[in-house]
This record gives sequence, C-alpha cells and structure tokens, in this order.
Amino acid sequence: MRTARYIDEFILEDVGPSEPVRVGNGFAYPPVFKLRPTETVAHVPGQLAAVCDTQVVSFRSVERADLLCDQSALGTAKLRPENRLVLNFCRHLNRSGHSTLSLQIRHTPNHAPMFTDIWVDSAYLLIEAKVKPDRESVRMALSQLADYTRFLDHPKRAVLLSARPTPDVIALAHSQQSAVIWPTLGGNWVSSIGWLSQLGISQAPE
Repeated sequence: MRTARYIDEFILEDVGPSEPVRVGNGFAYPPVFKLRPTETVAHVPGQLAAVCDTQVVSFRSVERADLLCDQSALGTAKLRPENRLVLNFCRHLNRSGHSTLSLQIRHTPNHAPMFTDIWVDSAYLLIEAKVKPDRESVRMALSQLADYTRFLDHPKRAVLLSARPTPDVIALAHSQQSAVIWPTLGGNWVSSIGWLSQLGISQAPE
C-alpha cells in the first residue's frame, strides 16, 4: 500500500473528540482537527479581500489532487503540457513555503467567469502559463494578464514558459511590466528579473 502526502494550506476551524482508541488496558480519545482550505475563507490576512470586490474576484484551488508528492501515481503524462508546467511550478513554490491558488473573475453577468493560472499571495503575483516560448504565446499571455489585472489592485505579473525565450520576447514582456519564468535543465527555475528571488527563483544570466 502506497502512502501519499497531501500538500495544502488550511485554516483550523474546530477541534473535537474522536472515536475511542484502545491503548493498553484503556481507551484514548485523540483529537480530531477540522480544517478548511484557505480559499474557502472569506477574509484571510494579506489576501485579496482588502483590495478587491469579493463578489467579482474569488479564490479557487490549483488542482490539489495533482500536487501529491507521490507523482508516480498521478499519471501526469495524461495532463496537457500546460497543466504539467503549472503543476511542476506550483510544487516548487509549495516546497519553498508559498501557497498557490487560482483566481475566478466574474467579469460580466450571465457570462462564464475567467480563471487565472496561478496566484501567489505571498508575492502578490499573478502568473499566466504558456508552453511554447515563442512570440505569439507570450503576446497571448500578456493580453490575458492585462485583462485579469483590471480587476485587481496593481499586482505583479509574470509569464511562465517551458523554456527560455529570445531576448526580444523577454524585452516585450518587460515593456508590459511582466517578468518571464522558465525551468532549467537541472530542474531549477529562473526568471528574467531579480525580485522573484523571494520565491526561490534566481535571475538568469544575460
């Protein structure tokens, strides 16, 4: 039987007694901790409630089942390449102590909401992921970020790619106040600017 560890961030809602467990000649009643995922809490210190209309912007999970540490049981080969990129980056952030969420943005009544790729609250950072590191993909990511950030209070922005783009594509992202993040062959993550070091992401050499 395999044991998998579930990584997430919760709020403690209540503590109560459990069913009795036999210990030696007697019984013990170990406590049961009732937890709630942070995105179900209306107001979490430092998060969006203070600066955004919570009727428009709300939290949702990055697919938590895919953040299990035992990756052999996930069947990640069945995921779309963009999903794999997002989940691998979220695992890195979770290991570094940063929670990862997504945002649901209800922009127009009677229309389907928009869903962002990654929200990192500890850095007030919105990330849009694209697999191809080409100009068209980055242009699309930048336009999506521009649309999402209309509903937020000046968040930081970044585009997550599967490989390093050309210098001119990086310059395009910088002209729109967005960083670029990509993985290295050694399994680390680097970015086009230095301030992302707080997330365990080093700045790529020129």
